[in-house]
Amino acid sequence: MELYQLRTFAVVADTGNLTRAAERLHASPPAVSAHIRALEDELGVALFRRTPRGMELTDAGRDLRERAGAVLAGAEELRARALALRGEPEGEVTLALHAASNLLRVDAAHALLRASAPRVRLRLSRAMSWEVVGALRTGELDAGFLYLADQGANDEGAAAPEGLVVTPLARVGLHVIGPVEWADVLQSGTLAELAALPWLWVPCECPFCPVMERLFADVGVEPTVAAVAEQEDALCALAAGGAGLTVMVEAEARAAVAEGRLALRERPVAHVTLAFAVPAARAEVPALAALREAVRAAWDAGRGDAAPTAR
Repeated sequence: MELYQLRTFAVVADTGNLTRAAERLHASPPAVSAHIRALEDELGVALFRRTPRGMELTDAGRDLRERAGAVLAGAEELRARALALRGEPEGEVTLALHAASNLLRVDAAHALLRASAPRVRLRLSRAMSWEVVGALRTGELDAGFLYLADQGANDEGAAAPEGLVVTPLARVGLHVIGPVEWADVLQSGTLAELAALPWLWVPCECPFCPVMERLFADVGVEPTVAAVAEQEDALCALAAGGAGLTVMVEAEARAAVAEGRLALRERPVAHVTLAFAVPAARAEVPALAALREAVRAAWDAGRGDAAPTAR
């Protein structure tokens, strides 16, 4: 039994789909399927049922998924300890960005990293916030930026996802945006009045989703969902075309308003936390510790600048 087989098992279990698992693992679907077959043959049990909806864990698979996670975590701890004993930060770190690199101050963080740990190399990738969490847990990523939803309606702060060490970087306001023709109601309407209009929703995994759900729960209105979209450009295009309202972080919203495409409610309706995260089992790996410190320093030096814009 190889660690890569256990990692493949974990990713397929988490995604429920061979193609998505292959994308995460940077492998082909046949290779992922071969890893699963080899592991099943060695263990002597079926881990998955192939269904029209994807890969479904068997009872044995559900039991062994948790144990596989413990083995993978132990291997990561061993690797982290070995790297820590070596002392000097070095190696390649895969860092996920959920927004444009300049808005996340990656250039400043990289300059600081190069000065403090010149033997650490960054490999940058793109992912949504919820994808970052999953990929950090499975070891596909070493570090990542993400948004975290606040825990309550009174901006009580965000909770760190289990298994991750999170460094909060900024509190980011969420604003309601919509068609320019709805500018008056956006500015003067109550939240209940806004909630009665059509809305553009986000996937349930998105950290903005619980924020939006709380807005409607607070005013007791069931939203009319006109469409669901992940990307800001799609939400902006639909809103500009009159399809409905949505929420967006301030920098992205103001950029769209400046182009004359949308109207914005000036007062934020809620906040989310922009954060940097690494796996808890590897938080003290010298390369990750050096990157975390560089990111923190870059944000401390740039307080007051524009906030990032993606989920």
